[in-house]
Amino acid sequence: MIIEGNSVAECWLRALQKIATQKAGDELSPLMLSINMTDEQPQYQEALEKELNAFLKSVGQPCIETTASTIFPVSLSGGKQSIYERYDRNWKYIKKDVRNRKGTYFRRFTSYGEKYHQGTNQLENIITTFNGTEGLRKPIRRRSALIATTFDPLLDHTPQPLLGFPCLQQVCFIPNGNETLSMNAIYAMQHLSTRAYGNYLGLIRLGQFMAKEMNLEFVKLNAMISVLGLGRMTKGQAKQFVGNYA
Repeated sequence: MIIEGNSVAECWLRALQKIATQKAGDELSPLMLSINMTDEQPQYQEALEKELNAFLKSVGQPCIETTASTIFPVSLSGGKQSIYERYDRNWKYIKKDVRNRKGTYFRRFTSYGEKYHQGTNQLENIITTFNGTEGLRKPIRRRSALIATTFDPLLDHTPQPLLGFPCLQQVCFIPNGNETLSMNAIYAMQHLSTRAYGNYLGLIRLGQFMAKEMNLEFVKLNAMISVLGLGRMTKGQAKQFVGNYA
């Protein structure tokens, strides 16, 4: 199934409608969701986000912004080095949250493998690879070099019946010529009602950050989801939710 639109709100709501109205089951598998970057936002977006945050609070789940910040901490403004360093300094506090006991996506992007070596900043490696280093390294545009992974077999291949993290497996940055950038995100599993909206928002912010550092314009997010589950919301609740914005 393919869902395409011009905003997180539009695409998220379309996916919710698909699950809410299908005859059997509360999953879509697989799903390709594509969000084009435009300045146009639906009029219902603010009301939808407010209602979704209220739902998330009622089921004991983090709000949209909290989920988005696990992928890219937009609150840490400034240049890339400042963001890396400030997040690293704050990590001792962030990891105290039990939900972050295995890490966050941004932590794995910027310190992959820290459990068994110093940790690799994948984002910085991608930026340096693409731009080159003055006097040291020429730009390399090999597409397989523009991938950041979050899944770590040494940590994540466990016999636990429910792991919870990481559902996002990797992101691929795709330059379109010398002007624009798209990003592909690959999920093994995603919960639509509890995580997806914040996931998409965080991914877009990550894409915008990387595009700026690569001197490109971020134009599209593609999320490839093996299994999209409804999550904590019932199909009845989903139908009512969709009806409010039809």
